[in-house]
Amino acid sequence: MNLVLVRHGETDWNKLGKFQGQNEICLNALGMAQAAETARAVVAEYKHSAVYTSPLRRTMQVAEEISRIGGKPVVGIEDLQELNLGDLEGASGEEIRVNWPGVLTAWREDPAGVSMPNGESLVELQERAWNALIEMEEAHTEEDNLIIVSHNFVIRVLVCQVLGLHLANFHRTTLSLGSISVVESDQQGHRLLSYNSTSHLSPENR
Repeated sequence: MNLVLVRHGETDWNKLGKFQGQNEICLNALGMAQAAETARAVVAEYKHSAVYTSPLRRTMQVAEEISRIGGKPVVGIEDLQELNLGDLEGASGEEIRVNWPGVLTAWREDPAGVSMPNGESLVELQERAWNALIEMEEAHTEEDNLIIVSHNFVIRVLVCQVLGLHLANFHRTTLSLGSISVVESDQQGHRLLSYNSTSHLSPENR
């Protein structure tokens, strides 16, 4: 089984550098162009049996485009939502430096040990996202391929789990908008086949 992990495209909050968690923000024009190219790429490359997605609008827009081309229905999974940033939702980096300097310092030094004010920690995010992934796998056979549309932090914590990488090392990973990552899963476990590929995006959409 291949688990094809797709990050959504650009939103205006991405463009402005705002912290974007579970707020409902739609893709902008560039994000929609990225979604179209990403959808064509994953459908052409992977004969898939299901399209799963975070129910947030920016991921649903990508999943719906994949479904339109590939013909498989979209299934929303609550636990694929992005990290709940709590009070930091919509804040810019400068606003966080001014208003939450302690949180920012802790986040830089030990991201695994930080809970967002009135939000979640990476540990909590990894637990819910990984459990959701296992449930999706158990609903299919090893011959199936699953397309999973989600978010920056979600995909990165899943990859950390696959690699056995402690979340203290979270900042050693990065993930581009509109990227595709692939995890292989079978009775032997999980293996990362590819990570953060954007070769399917035209130069103007990267």
